Amino acid sequence: MAVETQTLADDMFVIVKEGEGKKRYKPGDLVKKMIEKYGDDISKRDCKDAIRILVDGEKLVYTYFNGTWLEIPHEEGSAKT
Repeated sequence: MAVETQTLADDMFVIVKEGEGKKRYKPGDLVKKMIEKYGDDISKRDCKDAIRILVDGEKLVYTYFNGTWLEIPHEEGSAKT
């Protein structure tokens, strides 16, 4: 039974949200967690598609500092109105 891409995206978002401020996740970390959870029902391609959904939907952003990370977008102090 295949897992829907949106379900993977939702699960990944929950993982990143729970770790916000405590842990940062590399894209590969999220792929590994999803493969641990769903096993042979998913592929790395499915996980990459789920990450793309999250980034394109602006739920997560890539940050580049000492590696590539996926994080929830930050609101800058000067951006507040």
